[in-house]
Amino acid sequence: MGPAMACVEPGTGKRTGEGRLSWPVFLLTLAAVTSSSLSALSLYQLVALRAEVEGLKSEVCRRREEGREAKHAGQTENISWRSSQESLHQPGSQQTFTLIRRRRLVPGSERIVSQPCLQLLANNSRKTFRKEYNAEPHTGIPWQAGLRRGSALEEDGDSMLVREEGFYFVYSQVYYMDSTFAMGHVVIRRKRNVVGDEPQYVVLFRCIQNMNPVHPYNTCYTGGIVKLEVGDHLELLIPRSTANVSLYGDATFMGAVKLA
Repeated sequence: MGPAMACVEPGTGKRTGEGRLSWPVFLLTLAAVTSSSLSALSLYQLVALRAEVEGLKSEVCRRREEGREAKHAGQTENISWRSSQESLHQPGSQQTFTLIRRRRLVPGSERIVSQPCLQLLANNSRKTFRKEYNAEPHTGIPWQAGLRRGSALEEDGDSMLVREEGFYFVYSQVYYMDSTFAMGHVVIRRKRNVVGDEPQYVVLFRCIQNMNPVHPYNTCYTGGIVKLEVGDHLELLIPRSTANVSLYGDATFMGAVKLA
């Protein structure tokens, strides 16, 4: 009787192992719960991945459609541009082109805005001449009118005469063929109205270039914006008693454009 009663709880008559769960059963239960959780998590991730793939497919399809539409629109625009260009060369289309050009130049207006200008070109049928300026000998260039628009400027001898007050862009270039170590010129404003003791002659711009003694060929260009009054004159003089320059219009010139 002694050995048989070792597994019986005193006072109850029950076996000690019947009151609690055995370790193998506990481990199996834990493994089953863990496996179920992992399966549920994997299923959720799979569903989310499928949804993301579907979203990417939709995005790719949408971008393809946008690309096709853009390509189609570009082809349509190209065709329209060609048609407009062809129509411009057809009889009776010049008026339409003029209207389009007017609208581009002046939005909201049918009027073409043109800026008065005058460009003087060197006259190779004449020779340079000597002129005194500021009590020193200078060389003048013979000019001839090259391009003129409007009535704001006009040629007056070998200078420019201002007919309208305003702001002007004045420019000049001289092509030098002189072996003197340095050559240049000045653009002078001869004012019509002089107030007080202010000088009548004002140097607007200066230009100077070093000359190569072996190959003495160089151009000197200068320009800028000035305010001129009615009756003013613009002159170009070279501060040398003699100067060897080109008298071709594409090499030596002077001009002005009225800005406002």
